[in-house]
Parts: sequence; C-alpha cells; structure tokens
Amino acid sequence: MLAGLHKLYLVIMRSIPVFFLVFGILCIPVALRAQQGKDTTLVPQDTSKAAQIISEIKESKISRRIMKSITRKKQTNPVVAVKSEAAFMPYEGKIIRKIIYRHIDFQRTVYDTTRNIKNTITRLGNKLHSTSKDWVIRDNLFIRENKPVNPYRLADNERYLRDLDFLLDAKFYIIPLRDSPDSVDVVVLTRDVFSLGGTLNPANPSKTRLRLYDANLGGWGQRLQFNGLIEPDRDPNFAYEFLYRKNSIGGSFVNGTVGYTQLNTGSSYGEEEEKSYYVRFDRPLVSPYTRYAGGMELSKNWSENFFNVNDSLFRDYRYTINDFWIGYNIGANSNEDRNRHFLAIRAFDQHFTRVPKQAREQERPLYNDQTFVLASATFFRQDFYTTHYIYGFGRTEDMPYGHRVSLTSGWSRQMGVARPYVGIDAEKSLVTRLGEFYTFAVRAGGYTNSRLEDATVLLSGSLMSRLIPRGEFLFRQFIAADYTRVFNQRTSIPLDINNEFGLQYFRADSLWGTKRFHIQSETVVFTPWQVLGFRFAPFAFGEMAMIAGDNRSIFYDKPFFGFGGGIRTRNENLIFGTVELRLVFYPRSIEDISSFNIRVTSNLRIKYTASFVRAPGFVRYN
Repeated sequence: MLAGLHKLYLVIMRSIPVFFLVFGILCIPVALRAQQGKDTTLVPQDTSKAAQIISEIKESKISRRIMKSITRKKQTNPVVAVKSEAAFMPYEGKIIRKIIYRHIDFQRTVYDTTRNIKNTITRLGNKLHSTSKDWVIRDNLFIRENKPVNPYRLADNERYLRDLDFLLDAKFYIIPLRDSPDSVDVVVLTRDVFSLGGTLNPANPSKTRLRLYDANLGGWGQRLQFNGLIEPDRDPNFAYEFLYRKNSIGGSFVNGTVGYTQLNTGSSYGEEEEKSYYVRFDRPLVSPYTRYAGGMELSKNWSENFFNVNDSLFRDYRYTINDFWIGYNIGANSNEDRNRHFLAIRAFDQHFTRVPKQAREQERPLYNDQTFVLASATFFRQDFYTTHYIYGFGRTEDMPYGHRVSLTSGWSRQMGVARPYVGIDAEKSLVTRLGEFYTFAVRAGGYTNSRLEDATVLLSGSLMSRLIPRGEFLFRQFIAADYTRVFNQRTSIPLDINNEFGLQYFRADSLWGTKRFHIQSETVVFTPWQVLGFRFAPFAFGEMAMIAGDNRSIFYDKPFFGFGGGIRTRNENLIFGTVELRLVFYPRSIEDISSFNIRVTSNLRIKYTASFVRAPGFVRYN
C-alpha cells in the first residue's frame, strides 16, 4: 500500500501544471527525491545518552550533560524523524523511583548552552523573566513516582509539555539505577522561553494591530494579554481586548480563560464587528490514557457600529452563547492496546436577544436562534513522530499518525425547523519509510427530514515531504487538495473560496456555489542564515480554487489562482512563534479585491494536542 502511495505521490509531483513550476512551487528536483540514503530513513531514537548517565554522577553533572545533549549547536541529524516512544522502550515496566526537575532558562541559546549572552538586554531579561515553577511542570505531568514506565505515556507527556506556549522544548531522560536494577529516575528537562512579548503589525497605512503579553506570569503557567487596534476610520479609533488564561488549574489539565474584546475576536457568529464578554474552560484529551475531556463557553456578544454605517444598512444584534461538551475515553488504562473508543455529547444554544431590523437579514439562518444536541462515538489510534523544521527552526516538533473514525448523530433546531442530524468523519495519517507524512480525510453529514437536507461531503488529502538536505540548506515540500459538495441546501450558507479551503486572504462576497475544488503547494527552504538569534526560511507557493453552482460543472468557469512567496523567521528563545511575511498575487480578481496582498502573520505553530478527538460538531466545509 505504501509503495502505491509513494508512486501516486511521484505522479502528482510530476503532473502539476507548468505555472506551478514557474513560481518555484515544486522547485525541489526529482533528483533530490531519488537520494534515499540511510540518513533519511526512519530509525529508532538513540537511547545511549540516557543509559550513559548513571545514578552515581552528581546532579550538577547530570544537568550539564543533559543540557548539552539537548541544545547542542548542530542537530546530529535533523533529517531523521523518529518514533517519540523509541527512547523509552528499553525501560518499559521499570518503576519510577524519583522525578527530577531541571530547567534551561532563556538566557542560554537553544543551540549552545555553553555560551551565555552577556549584555545589557540579557541582564535585563534575567530580571524580568520568571522561570517556570516546579509545581507548574508537575501540574502538567501524567507520569507518577512509584509507577511503572510506560514508553507511550512518557512520549505523550513530552509532547504535551512542548505544546505549552511558555515552554520552548521538553525532554525526558531515564537514568538507570545500579543499586536497584528494577527502578529508574526520570529527569524532566524543560526549556523556558522569554515569556514577555509583544508585536506591532501595521496591516496597512491606516490600520495597526499591537499585542502585549506575559505568557508565564510569575512562572505560574498563567497568561495575561492585551491586544489593541489603531484605525483612524473607526469610531473610536482605538479598540482593545483583555485576556487572562490559566494552564492546568490545580493540576486538573483544565485550562480557564476569561476575556473582554472589542476586536471581533469572541465567538463572532455575525458579519458585523462585535464586542464580547466570555469565559471558557477546556480539558483536552491530552493522551490516550486520559479518561475525561470536555469544555464549556459562556459568552455575551453584540454588534457595534464602529464605522458609522447608515442605520438602514448596519445590522444591530445581540446574542448569547452557551456551549458545553464532555467525553469519556473507554479503555484509557489499557497498556497493551493503543486503540481507543471515545464517547462524547455536546449541547449548544445561540439565543438572539436582538435581531437586525432589516427584513432580509431576519430571514437568514445566521441571525436566528440555533440549538443542537449532538453525540458522537470516535474510534481512534494516535501516535507521534518527533521531527524538526516544519514551522520551527530546529526545535522539536511532533507529527501525528494513526486513524480516526467519528460517527455523530443528534438533533438541531434553527429558524423553527427541527431536524435530526447524522454525520461521519474519518481521517488516516501515515508515515512512509522515507519520512513523508500523508493525511487523508473524508467528512460527510446532513439533516434527515423527508429527504436528506443541507448535506455536505468533503474529501481532502495532504502531503508533507521528508526534510531534504542540500549543503547547508534544508528543503521541505507541502501539497494539499480538497473537494467539497453541498446538496439540498435549506438553512446552510453556500460555499465560498475565502477560507482554509480556498485562496488565502481572498475575500469575495459574490462568489458562492455548491461545488468547490482547491489545491495548493508550497516549498520551504530553511537556511543557515541568522541575525540576532533570528533564523530565516524563504518559501514559494501557488494555489488554485474553482467554484460552481448546482447547474454548472466545476470546470465551467475559469479558476482563480494565487501565487507568491515570502519569508518566515523565528528566534527560538522568544515566546512568539514563527513570523511570516507573505506576498500574494491574484492573476484574476473581482469586485474591489486588489491583485496584490501583503500580510504579516505571527505565532505560526503546529498544535496536535487533541487533533484526533474533538467536541461533537457538524461537518465543517467553510
């Protein structure tokens, strides 16, 4: 099967239209793929480092040895992706005698801990930065002393720690005990980032966004954030948002968030700019060994006429959101079998206390009450490979593989229409021997009445190539495609090409349909260039979207294209994620959409903490 997929990949790579090649979309030569040397094969992780650190060595030496191994200047082999549990397999079943906590603060470079940056900025940073407390790390552990080593549980916990926004990296090291062969110590090594941060993003000459935050206030795993917007055409011309979030409250893995926003960053189901008060709690399924997951949101949202639109055109509305879900993981304690069955139920209510005055808006589903209750059964298995150079620049990143099938059923009421709902969501992720990551997904759902209504089918697939070295440069290729079809629309909104299944930053209000095809490709080059700790990765991309209505073929009209490139940069010592400058050219444009678009985006990072299990929901196609 994998050989067949590999051949299919080669066919796709060689059959992309010529214009993709012109823009460097598939600029990695086929000859690079032909090099299948032993350094690109998936191999088990080297476990000798942990074995060499015996219990008689003083803790200070242990710390230096571990820090040196995790932050050396050059990766031993960044091309290799390894199974995340491989390093712990030799110690399976041994008893954890003691858990030792060690930290690397931001003042050491991530590439060489033997060299400290001694300057005024670093000294000031040392005074401002609060290292994560041991109890904060302990609150995010699901391994325990006096319990046997479970390699998968340790690997899951490593990944979960790496996913926390106030940690750059995390690594577990197992230390065998000579005087007690059946026991081990576990060193939990975490690498903080400088938690104070801020961004200034001039979206255009008349609009500037700013953000100030502390992602680890006091070293207590809590985030305090202020967002602002300066826009002269707005009244008032300055708007803001306050947000507070606490990670793993009391070690429960429940994250709590409260906030107030004037920036349309709440639930924001309507089409106007909105203000909102909200409180959210969520407990993700952090591991296949976690029993419960769930979440809730309570919010009050209302539109605000910031741009002094005529009252006859402005949609004045208010609504509240009450959203609750809970799930139970069957077989969470099974160590022999990683397959899981997850049952969940969700109740959602959106209630309008004021609807727009315009009669045409009152007839739209968007501005009418919506209530639904859904239940789902999910069958899944999820494991991970650790790799490098996806959105990060050498830090450890985790890629999932496995399978998931979710069956969803329930009841929904909108615009006075009450209907049963049924849906299926299936996903398969796999890794080839060469280190290429494939993901395939099928989503289908609809409402059953006298006939199937508002039914949706979505097919998608993606590829992330292996990391290909060329001298000091590293190449990676991304390809994704999807097709969506909507049947018998009654209350659902039509398809567009303005979102994740369409052209990036393309906002066309008049392009609607019931069929859509989208394909995109991107080539990224990770360079050795570095300035003040910031590393750089230029990229080139191309994408195409086609849309049509019921009575037309998807190929009836000309497709829409987007081409361009840009550069990503990141300083692994700082809290904010990868920053991207993207330039887009649309050869074909409509309405008042410019043919050129320039965007700066920050905090690009992959987050797969609970990617295979979610709250029950409808099939999403927008």
